[in-house]
Formats: sequence, structure tokens, C-alpha cells
Amino acid sequence: MLKKTTILFASILAVTVLCLSACSAGWRENYEGFLDDLMGKVDVERELREIDAEEVIREKLEEYSEGQTIWFQYGDFDEDGTSEAFAFSGKAGAEYLEGVLWYVNENYAAELGESGKWQNPEMVTVEGTTFLFAENFDDGLTYVFGIENSKVYETAVSGTFSNLEHIGGADFTAEFTSFDHFEDEEKAKAEEPTTKKYWFYLENGEFYEYGADDSLRRADLRKFKAGSDVMDVIYDQGLTDELLEKYYSGATEEELAFIAEEAGYFHSIMLRENGILNLNFYGAYEDCFYITFRIDEDSSEVIDCGRGFYLPAAVEAIATYPVEEAE
Repeated sequence: MLKKTTILFASILAVTVLCLSACSAGWRENYEGFLDDLMGKVDVERELREIDAEEVIREKLEEYSEGQTIWFQYGDFDEDGTSEAFAFSGKAGAEYLEGVLWYVNENYAAELGESGKWQNPEMVTVEGTTFLFAENFDDGLTYVFGIENSKVYETAVSGTFSNLEHIGGADFTAEFTSFDHFEDEEKAKAEEPTTKKYWFYLENGEFYEYGADDSLRRADLRKFKAGSDVMDVIYDQGLTDELLEKYYSGATEEELAFIAEEAGYFHSIMLRENGILNLNFYGAYEDCFYITFRIDEDSSEVIDCGRGFYLPAAVEAIATYPVEEAE
């Protein structure tokens, strides 16, 4: 009886072991699959390749540059399957970085301009396209570089504007400095330059400017309450209260009367595709002023005013214009 019991127990044990052995492979696969779904599958070989590629690029930068690398951004910025880097070599000052901006890939490193002083560079990604934005401390201009097919290029807005800023969607603003205190160019150069915002958008990896239709008339501005109110004030006192306070805060009654009489002659009214409307007009001493409105369907508001006058486009080569005439 004992012998039969022993044989039966051994048989059950053998069957159990066989079942566990047969099921272990499937159980392991299911368990690993569960972990992959839960944690995200890790491609160890791919990560090692990325680490190796980044190290190669860092070594390539060290081969070309002499200064210490104090800023480094690595990635596949043009999404072509090949990684590259933007970097800065030099030294960090209290208010700026001093040295050289670089573009680097596994084959070479290229200087993005001469050695100088820069604000902290930043990477800006808009609608899947990544750019390097670098503000130069010496000239105050923004330099913008992109990558296509693993080659670096300088964009059309680079080195022309300051404070290039992404304001949402595909839209940007930047400040343009020019000598337009007076309409006469030679006379204007004897005065301080003026700085005004212009508007841009990104399409297919390229920057374009919102150019203006400058054929508008007073009646077009009168359609909007804010525009009508501003026109009435200008006709009455030559300049708006804000402009008078900003530029003629110490004016006497006689001077204010002269301004009211001699200022307020319109030069141009221009509308941009993004709903920005610029009014250019003359002051009392042959100087130029502008008022900028934001137009939204049937409403409008004043968003800026100052000295100088707006051009239909700051960079004609990249400007696009409204297709339809203003109603």
C-alpha cells in the first residue's frame, strides 16, 4: 500500500513539474508584456546608440573649440533620424555668456558667428519645428538658426530684429529699430532711432512677415469705435493725451495750441492680415507718430503708440500681404 502511495505521489509531482516547465515560457512573456505596457518598452540598444552619438558630438565640439562648453542642447531637431547639437563655448559672465555659438554633428562643428557676448540661448519649438534663438548682447539683435537635412541655416529674420518672441500658434513679434523720427531720412538720422513691433508667422519651417495693405482711408478707420474716437481726439488737439504726456509733458498752453493747430495730418492707414492696423500721422514739428490698433471682427482697441512711422513691411523679401481689399 505504501509503495502504491509513493508511486502515486511521485507521478503527481512529475506532472506538476512538467506543467510548470511548459507554462513558464508563456507566463514570462505575458509578464514582460505587461511590464512593457505599464512602463513603456525600453530599447536598451537604441539608448546606448544615443549616448554614444552624443558623446561623439561632444568630442567633436571639443576638437574644434578652445573654450569650455557651458551650454549644450542635443537632439534630432529636424526629425530626420540623425541627432545634432547647438552649443556655446566660452565663459559665463554676470549678465551674459562670452564666447562662440556652435552647430555640431558627428562630422564637424561650425561657428554661428564671431565670438561675442550673448544672452542665454534657448531652443524654441513651434508646430514641430525647432530653432535656436540667441540674443546678442553687443548689438541687441536676435539671431535665429534652424536645421534641415542635418545642415544648419540662418533664418530670414535673423540679425535684423530684437526681442523676437513667440506669442502663440505660429505667430511671433519682434522689435525693429529705424531712424524715422522725421519723414526726411537725413533729418531723422540726426535724432535718436525709434523701435516698434512688427509681426511674423512660421509656415513650413520658414519665417514670413505680415505685410500691410496701405491703401486704407479715414472711412475704414471710422468703422471701429476706437479708431473713430482716436481720430476725433487727433483732430481736436493734434495728438492723443498719451502722446502729449509722453513727449510734451512740459508744454505751455501756447505750445499745446500750436500742436493742436499744426499736428494731426494723416500720412497712411495700413491693415495687416493678423488684424493689426497702424495709423501714421504727422506732429507739429514735422515729426512722425503712430498709433497701433488690434482689430477683432467689429471691435478694435489701441495697443501701442509712439514716435516714428510704420512701414508696410520691415523686410520686404519675406512679407505677405492681405489678398482682399479692405471693405
